[in-house]
Parts: sequence; structure tokens; C-alpha cells
Amino acid sequence: MSWTGDPVWLADVLRAEGLSVVEFPGWRDRGHGDFREIWGIVAHHTGSSRTPPREIAYGLPTLKGPLSQLHLAQDGTVTVVAAGVAWHAGVGRWPGLPEDNANANTIGIEAVNNGTEGWSRAQYDAYVACCAAILRRLGHGAERVIGHKEWAGRKQGKWDPGGMDMDQFRADIADRLKGEVLPVLSDSEQRELLDKVRRVHLELTGAFQSRVSDSGYCDTLAGYVLNSDAADYRNEQRLRALELKLDRVLAAVEEAS
Repeated sequence: MSWTGDPVWLADVLRAEGLSVVEFPGWRDRGHGDFREIWGIVAHHTGSSRTPPREIAYGLPTLKGPLSQLHLAQDGTVTVVAAGVAWHAGVGRWPGLPEDNANANTIGIEAVNNGTEGWSRAQYDAYVACCAAILRRLGHGAERVIGHKEWAGRKQGKWDPGGMDMDQFRADIADRLKGEVLPVLSDSEQRELLDKVRRVHLELTGAFQSRVSDSGYCDTLAGYVLNSDAADYRNEQRLRALELKLDRVLAAVEEAS
């Protein structure tokens, strides 16, 4: 499976992966032309600990945006800033990609990081999840994620994403791809589910008065069920004993006659 054209599904697949997603105004119509067939992903860091999404969307004085399709904050929030081609790869080389011309074949992710500060668990896990979500949609494996340093290191001296072992990163993405994705619930759906869980918990653990008018007995639903089971067992034993007595009486009557 492959995808040709702009990835207008980005926000949807990221949410489906369980990520916190923000849609930057106008992202579906932002880009430097249309994608060709999307090969995979190029991972970046922004070079600063405070790069805002608007900088990735609109660009710099020296380079017009979008500079990638996604902005990944340090708390793991993903902002989708563009659906069209972004100027993020530059010149470089990697098997399967056209030399010096990967922008129209790759989705760029800009993670807010100076490259030397390390990666928080929240941001790293979100980075892995971002890549897994996109690859699920494209039908590709983790080998279709490369670092900017792998693409442009020799030609541009790029070293991003800094402090990240790309082989380990791809292995973590591969592990994520093996797992099932739980559906993401809206706030109202989460509240409704929580109310249901509370009601069930109350019904299972709360004590209820017996409906027998002259009984003071009180127990949980589980207690009533277990007591009912015990009562059924005792009644069954009594019936068996009664059947044995009746059998003996009938045998004695038949013998006497």
C-alpha cells in the first residue's frame, strides 16, 4: 500500500494513536505544492527548546514555511501545521529516495529540542507514536523513518535529531507497530464511561437490605448470589435425602405386599 498526494489524514491518525493533537489554523491548505508518493518520515529537532508551532508553519526570514508538517512539543503535544510539501529535508541521499529531492516524498517532524538536552519520556514516546501512526496509515514499516542526520549529514553536516540513536528509535517504532491501538475517547465519552464504572462499582460493593419484610439481613449483590447458591445446594441435599427415604418406604411397602 502507498499514498500519493497530501496527507490530509494526519490529525485523524495521530489522534487514533492516542496522541494529544492541535490543528494549526489553515494547515490543510498550507504547503509548497503537492506531495508525490509518500515514502516515509524524516525526523528532526528544532535546535531550540522553545520553538513555537507558528515558526514551523510560517518559516524563518531566510526560509519560507512550512518547514515540516508536524511540530512536537516537549510535553508530547503534536501540532499539525501543514498538509502540503514542506522545506525540511534539503539536499541529501538515502536509498529509495530521489537524491537532493526528498521533500515531496517525506513527512517532516520537528521536535522541540536543542539537540543536547536529551529527550523526556513524554516527548520521546510521542515521537515514537507519531511515526507509528503515520506508518500505519502508509502501510510501511519502521525502516521508512530516517533522521535528518542520516539523510543530510554528509552533504549538509546536519546532526539532528541530536542525542538519539536512530536504530533504537526505529526498533521502538517497530515495537509500537506490533501493538493494538486503543480508541481515543472524547472528554464527554470519558466522563460517561467513568460514571458507568462508578455505578457498577457501587452495585458490586454496596450493601442492600433484604426485600423480605421481617428480615434485617443486609449484604452485597455478590453476597446474595453466593448465599443463594449455598441455599440451592442445601435444598438439593435435602431433596436427595428425602428421595432416599421415599425409596426405602416404597421398597418396604412392596416387600410387605
